[in-house]
Amino acid sequence: MLGIGVDVGGTSIKSALIEIGDPARPETYSILKFQSIPTEAANGRDAVVANIIKSIERFDWRSCEYIAVASAGTIDWDSGTVTFATDTLKGYTGLELSKILSEKFGRRVIAINDAVGALVAEAFIGAGRRANSIMMFTIGTGLGVSFLKDKMLDSSSVVDTRMGHFKLYPDGRKCTCGECGCAEQYVSATALKRYGNENLYHLFRANDAVSKNVMSKFYKDFSTVIAEAVKRYSPDMVIVGGGVIEMAEYWWQNFLKEYKIRSEAPIACAGLGNKAGVLGSVYAMANGKFDRQ
Repeated sequence: MLGIGVDVGGTSIKSALIEIGDPARPETYSILKFQSIPTEAANGRDAVVANIIKSIERFDWRSCEYIAVASAGTIDWDSGTVTFATDTLKGYTGLELSKILSEKFGRRVIAINDAVGALVAEAFIGAGRRANSIMMFTIGTGLGVSFLKDKMLDSSSVVDTRMGHFKLYPDGRKCTCGECGCAEQYVSATALKRYGNENLYHLFRANDAVSKNVMSKFYKDFSTVIAEAVKRYSPDMVIVGGGVIEMAEYWWQNFLKEYKIRSEAPIACAGLGNKAGVLGSVYAMANGKFDRQ
């Protein structure tokens, strides 16, 4: 059987046509086609929804049994409604995402948070498949932090922690959520690009004193946020994913030195790269329990 998974971030919308041998067997999920288009978030929520629809319509969706979306924003697991979104996706709060897409395509569609989607993929298919409770940090335009208490895949086991808005510096930078000093203003690709390097490869590979200082602060901030999250949720394992992890060869070992000062929780890089969101959304739809989706 076939499914379409969509991963909506603040910068891009990734989508994939996925072949599924047996929905209950993670090893049978295989991506046949993969694409990415701009989110165009600055144009408002209607533009974002139109681009989600465009991403689905690029595949033969009528032949697919599953259509699932993992999107930025806090999304109620049972209803598929966006209960909170920052100004990165203006007007997104209150959007009945799964309902709108179900009406458009005339079939069941589920919507979950994008960090949760990535976590589901890593928990069942990727780096966390041998652990029971897993916390995943997704570093992209913002910082998504989701927690899987057990592998039941229902509203009681899947938690969008919103630790990206943990007040790392109470009097710090203004966040898109309206508060100040949130973790994602210091721990995200967007935050790192503040230092003049749009291409993060240049920042990670630079050997000058300024770049080293930037990265040192990033390691301390990130490890502090993880340590706080581990204290609150006590996961068996921590997984780090998102676009920044694709450059892990340049920074991961240095980061671990700082992390081990603050936490003893086992930690690993995500194994599925930028495919995690699309895989996780479809896996969640095929195996999750939803009250109203």
